[in-house]
Amino acid sequence: MTLNILLIIGIVISLSVIIFIFIRKIPKLKMLDTDTVPEEQAAKVRERILVERMKRKTQKGKALIKKGAVPVFKSIGNVFRNSFRKVREVESKYKREAVANAPKGAQFDTKLKAIVDEAENFQKQEKFSEAEKKYIEVISLDPKNIDVYRKLAEVYMEMKEFKQARDTFTFVLKLLKKESKPVDRKDDNGQVIKTVSNAIEVADAHIDLGEVYEKLEDHKHSMANYQLALDLEPNNPRNLDQMLNLSIEIKDKNLSVDLLNRLDKVNPDNQKLKEYQEKINQL
Repeated sequence: MTLNILLIIGIVISLSVIIFIFIRKIPKLKMLDTDTVPEEQAAKVRERILVERMKRKTQKGKALIKKGAVPVFKSIGNVFRNSFRKVREVESKYKREAVANAPKGAQFDTKLKAIVDEAENFQKQEKFSEAEKKYIEVISLDPKNIDVYRKLAEVYMEMKEFKQARDTFTFVLKLLKKESKPVDRKDDNGQVIKTVSNAIEVADAHIDLGEVYEKLEDHKHSMANYQLALDLEPNNPRNLDQMLNLSIEIKDKNLSVDLLNRLDKVNPDNQKLKEYQEKINQL
């Protein structure tokens, strides 16, 4: 009995310390700019990212709860939820302050570059947690920095935090679409087609998102993103290659044959064409 009481007290203290540290680190945890997407969507994405980050920091505490504190889990959970609401309030406060007080001009750019360089060095050294913190620090100062969001998503891929990567790449896509402007261009046959000004960047974002969905074994959404990329850049070998790989994996022979023919036409020197043909023959 005494041991259980001590265990419960220890858990409560541990959670309190974790929440206190989490609140102190809030300036480095701001993920999304609510001015760039509808408020409700941004709040949901931001909350998922913060919750997943908190989960990674509290795995040991969760294990202890399962072992010896199940009867008090509900009450501790209520305290945790109340504290998280406080975290979100503080996060919003710091976000407004960071944007308002951010330095401008050359000094600001120099500061951001220095932090990004630190993050990239951590990433090269496979210190992904440290890289994640640095990229989030940059985003807190420059909430519309698409390149840094993309780098952060790549870090999540390396960490195998695929849901985090999905949310971040999705936000990259939202930012890119916000910058898109409708334009007309001619295809290879001289026909005028309607597209967007940043078609290459949007197509690349769909490919990145499709790769994440593959990791999550969600072939439906993966294929949909690959198709959207091909709609924007139909002759891009990378786009064809990604979709061809997936079509072979899901054993869609007709689609595989069509994509292989298209890839052969735009990239006849591709060393994998023969390998793809052999795989298709086995379907």
